[in-house]
Amino acid sequence: MTNPYDSPHASPREPNVAPIWYTWFYKLYWPAWWIGTALIAGSWFGIVSSNVGWIGFGLAGAAAFGSYVLPSLAGVETEDFVILDSRLLKTKGDAYVNAIERFKDGASLMYDGVAFGFRPSNEIACGIVADNADLDDKAAMALANHAQAAFDTLKSESSEFRTAVVGRQFRISIMSGMDQFARELCRVVDGKLDWRR
Repeated sequence: MTNPYDSPHASPREPNVAPIWYTWFYKLYWPAWWIGTALIAGSWFGIVSSNVGWIGFGLAGAAAFGSYVLPSLAGVETEDFVILDSRLLKTKGDAYVNAIERFKDGASLMYDGVAFGFRPSNEIACGIVADNADLDDKAAMALANHAQAAFDTLKSESSEFRTAVVGRQFRISIMSGMDQFARELCRVVDGKLDWRR
């Protein structure tokens, strides 16, 4: 028996997947930036030559420049997001279909205070904001459990969401805020806390 809530407009296509070159850039971005910065600092203190410092400057500069330019070339819309609530999830109307379509195309999906988005390296990343930056293990796990519950709800009540995320590693990031200055306080993968301070 077919699901009566499945929309005839929903597309069975795979979620928007970043090109392999962008996946490699995503993996190498932070190491390149830190190595470049270390080489620059090393040249200032005479640990390495000035030529090596300039190489570090080029490396860090290329990583920073690439982080601004390459996402658009890869078709990654980093600022796009859609909001889904329990009402839309139950009715499965046009707004639901639009939200899922945009999510599959790379937009971040907000549900119950939790953001979900595709990341390179076959990840489905989940972001949740902490009440304050003074988290302990217990508070971090409470936030992670809320994020996990939202993820499980979406998987159980949306066949389109479930199909889109199947086979991907689920990662939870507990963030200090929602603005451009927000930082990742803690990461949770497979129920294990990884503090990023």
